[in-house]
Amino acid sequence: MSNRDYILMRKDDSLAAVKLNENGLILRFSVRNDMYELLPLEGRQNRQDWLKIWWKERAIPVEQGRIARFLESKGFTISEEYLMRNLGLSLTDYYWIRPIDLDIKWKDVNLFDNDFTENVLTWSEESDNGESSGTPEYSPNSSLQGQLEKTWTIIEGERYLVKGNHSNLSTESINEIIATEIHRLQGHNNHVQYQLTHIEGKPYDYGCYSKLMTSQKKELVSAYALVTSENKPNDVSVYEHLISVCKMHGMDVDTIKENLDYQILSDYVMSGYDRHLNNIAFIRDADTLKYDGIAPIYDNGGSMFAGQRIPISDKELLSVKTRGFATDEEKMLKLVNNAKALDLAKIPASEFVEEMYSRDSQNNERDIKRLCKIYEKKIDMLEKWQSIH
Repeated sequence: MSNRDYILMRKDDSLAAVKLNENGLILRFSVRNDMYELLPLEGRQNRQDWLKIWWKERAIPVEQGRIARFLESKGFTISEEYLMRNLGLSLTDYYWIRPIDLDIKWKDVNLFDNDFTENVLTWSEESDNGESSGTPEYSPNSSLQGQLEKTWTIIEGERYLVKGNHSNLSTESINEIIATEIHRLQGHNNHVQYQLTHIEGKPYDYGCYSKLMTSQKKELVSAYALVTSENKPNDVSVYEHLISVCKMHGMDVDTIKENLDYQILSDYVMSGYDRHLNNIAFIRDADTLKYDGIAPIYDNGGSMFAGQRIPISDKELLSVKTRGFATDEEKMLKLVNNAKALDLAKIPASEFVEEMYSRDSQNNERDIKRLCKIYEKKIDMLEKWQSIH
């Protein structure tokens, strides 16, 4: 296969001419200046080859689950080739690439309306029957981010994200349920609701699933996209820069700060270590480009020391590393404006945490007890911190 010309599209708007090589890498591109407002935000102010990098970062990471084996079995050299085969389609935004010689429209290919069947979470060499014949069926999994194994699927006409775990334990999926319960008790409605599910052929007891939060009208824009869309002054923190960009886009920054306060504090209780800038997002209107505000809280699995060594001392517990706005929990707490954004009187008891972890037949009782003690300790620590702030 030789190099091929495409048009980068946003729904049915043509944004840029792009040339891809046979492996799906962008060789060169030319953007339409009159469509600049509609172009992807990620990194466009900071990097000369920003669109090439955006495309590369859009491709599913080869570290995710068994994606490397999946790509090899399908004859793809790299994940960008898989992305190209699926026209770069996603279920979180409206960008795609149209082959310059094909007369196809958004209605023909978008995955909000058109069905798909591929499930990369339950895929195996044994169950792989090869490519189907007839009309091409595109998949949103080629642009699915993160290293945790997961897949988009359709259940009774609705789009769902199904997630697994990094090991034989169900801890990350159970953490999503614990976080869901925290938000429910708090009366915080702006969160993704997760439920446990059994996934056939997996070594863990449970995965989890959640309903698609985007639509043909509402798309997801990550905090990373916003932060990298504008140059950050050296004397401004990442947090301050994000707030500044939110204000630039007409968002209510007081509401944004309140939501971030709540998210930081709820992450603290669960010892969340994976709240990077792609795990924080905002909802944008497809037509007006106006932002509704911060997106529902999602991706809470990287918490409660899932896949990590469980601390055995208070000193270790005081040095939990974080991502995104700061490198540890102490620095994260310094960003909080409203110390009472999380009501500790409305928090799940450790008995609930113990009950949830006990559902995992492979989790040992000693570790469950230690995690529950840590959970109680973090609540106590936060209560003391709140009392002096």
